[in-house]
Amino acid sequence: MQRKVTVLVLLAVFLLSALHRPLLAATDNKVVFILMDNVTWSDIIDAKDPILNGLIKSSSIGLLNNRAYKSSSRSRNALTVGAGVRADADPTRFEEFNADELYGNSLAADEFKRRTGKHTETGQVLELGIAPIIRDNENGMQELTPGELGGIIRDAGKKTAVIGNSDTTLGNDPGGYNREAVDIAMDRNGIADYGDIGKGMLKKDPGYPFGIRTDYKKLGDKFKELLGKSDFIVVDLGDTVRADFYEEYAFKRISHREKMRAIHAGARFAKQAMESAGDNTTFIIASLSPPGSSKQPLKSAYEQLTPIIVHGPGFKEGGITSGSTQRNGMVTTVDIAPTVLSILGLQKGATMTGSPMRFGGAGITPENLNGFNLSAVGVKDTRRTAILAYIYIQVALYVLTTLVIAYRKMLNKTSVAVLETLIFMTMGYPLFSFYTTKLEHLASQGVLITLLTIGVSSGFAVVLMLTRRKALHPVIGVSAITLLVLSVDALLGAPSFINSIFGYDPIRGSRFFGVGNEAMSILIANTLLVFGILLEKAWNKWTILTGCLLCVLITIIIGFPTVGANTGGTIAAVAAFIAMLLQAIKSKAKARNAIVAFAAIAAVLGLFIGYDVMHGVQTHMGRSVEMIASGGLQEMVTIATRKLSTNLMVLRYSTWSYFLIITLGLLAFLWFRPAGVLRGMLADYRGISAAITASIIGGVFGFAFNDSGVLIPAIIMSYMIPAVIYLMLWERYHLSEKPGARRNSLIY
Repeated sequence: MQRKVTVLVLLAVFLLSALHRPLLAATDNKVVFILMDNVTWSDIIDAKDPILNGLIKSSSIGLLNNRAYKSSSRSRNALTVGAGVRADADPTRFEEFNADELYGNSLAADEFKRRTGKHTETGQVLELGIAPIIRDNENGMQELTPGELGGIIRDAGKKTAVIGNSDTTLGNDPGGYNREAVDIAMDRNGIADYGDIGKGMLKKDPGYPFGIRTDYKKLGDKFKELLGKSDFIVVDLGDTVRADFYEEYAFKRISHREKMRAIHAGARFAKQAMESAGDNTTFIIASLSPPGSSKQPLKSAYEQLTPIIVHGPGFKEGGITSGSTQRNGMVTTVDIAPTVLSILGLQKGATMTGSPMRFGGAGITPENLNGFNLSAVGVKDTRRTAILAYIYIQVALYVLTTLVIAYRKMLNKTSVAVLETLIFMTMGYPLFSFYTTKLEHLASQGVLITLLTIGVSSGFAVVLMLTRRKALHPVIGVSAITLLVLSVDALLGAPSFINSIFGYDPIRGSRFFGVGNEAMSILIANTLLVFGILLEKAWNKWTILTGCLLCVLITIIIGFPTVGANTGGTIAAVAAFIAMLLQAIKSKAKARNAIVAFAAIAAVLGLFIGYDVMHGVQTHMGRSVEMIASGGLQEMVTIATRKLSTNLMVLRYSTWSYFLIITLGLLAFLWFRPAGVLRGMLADYRGISAAITASIIGGVFGFAFNDSGVLIPAIIMSYMIPAVIYLMLWERYHLSEKPGARRNSLIY
């Protein structure tokens, strides 16, 4: 019966996802995408351009997450926009030419026909590398079609165009070609209907970087010519890229001056283009790549968020957002294609992962966005340091505590007090890391945030120790406070989860809302600890009912589409909480328990996914089901392959793997020495013991069903292991100091 119910729920979800495809009516709207690349909001602020500042006051603005598949590059980022999915490709693949330009000893059109078998027309723009680009993206990790945006536009009878380039030479040196904008507008065959990306768009000028600049008169004339017959036009301004490249050869003040001049020129062009266009034209001005970007993969030190400005019907002064981020003032590159298609009245492609951009609300300024970007860079650069500090401190602390427990002569009032305080410092560290990173000026300084988090956590631990009356008071204190604070934060939209050490990274991440895997692991661990301590206090139906209600609430926070929206986290949470409940009711039917657990997981996922699909498919879980519904078994295999590959990579290279191995090894050591102490303690603390068992089950499911892999069981254990070691320390020292006292009077 349970199996039938599960099948029916999943079948209903698939049918809903297949049917829930809103129809859009084609329009006569147009979209112009102006590529002002390799700039930041700091550059725009420094430019103090009156035209651009005036435009900002009548547009929706934001930060653009420009991550491509693997490392970003200008080529990959442009390809990502055109595909609507984070794309990959070897930088040598990209070769963009006008159809009537020379390529070697023949026309580019002839070379294109030799490579693709496709005929082209004079006036079209070609991506000669389309075949190897497609092959580079046939990696089995995701379904992706280069040129999907242009393909959908062409299928609807509409036209695309691309003009301008970022070349650094007027000659034919292949290393000087930078025409990635073609990959935004091309169709699936690598063709844009109209345009001019040739050398004629440039002007020789010895006063500019590389002795050339964009010929804005020709660019403007070509734009006016194409405006009447194109529905989607991509304009590569070029000068900002050349100014950025020139920093390698010139003093920084010189390259900065040239970038300011390029921004001014680009702003004037944008104003003229808007004056030429009608009221039905939406302009998107964006830097797809940060300074330092080229055809080659971007070095991690240069990664940052970039500016985007959207001007047109429905986009008013304030921030911009999308269903992908659900954050006012932030969107992603994969949101651009759905936005263009939505404005044109076309349905987004089935493989596209983004959502249309929209006005997000007032109160967003360039200064706000620049400050957030600087703090995001700081947190990104210090995140590894902060995590490693957390791991190394724990490992050193647990090794030392294990030795103190094993060799009782080291036990004294001072050593125990210090060790206990440090244990609760580590348990409080993740919670406070969500909030110390909100101090943008400190966050931009990187390592200062790590030191501040350690300091605040240490102060918290001292308070717990000073107010302790019974052994379990500090454990319930840190767990309950962590659970309460993070749950309220999640219910309020998780404002503290983004740009934090244990939250999601707005620069490198793919999640921008809800509960991330780190926070999910923290919530699961502390829910189990609170439930276990409730059972320690009184093992009866009321504590079991209270624990169940807590588990239901946390499951909703982790998985409900409008709150946590974490599919893999929902699976891990339900598995862990069902295991805890079955132990609480002392169920011994092992086979039936497994069936109950899997049925519960299926039922909860079915309810969450059904809700998501019925309300517009905004989250990862809803989009995954929609993709499976359209792609069938192959899409399921693709998703499973991607998760398995990511998990194995994380398992192999993550420091969390070593942390988990070392700490579990320490527990194994304590199982045997002192003989019987750990075994006896787990027998005495049945609630804590049940929580440990449930956490292991939750960790296994979390590892199997989440991209973060070993990180999930490791973080869960980073709460369970210190709780166990602390109680062993208490048993070995405090109880031995008061042999006449009743044990329960000291523990509960």
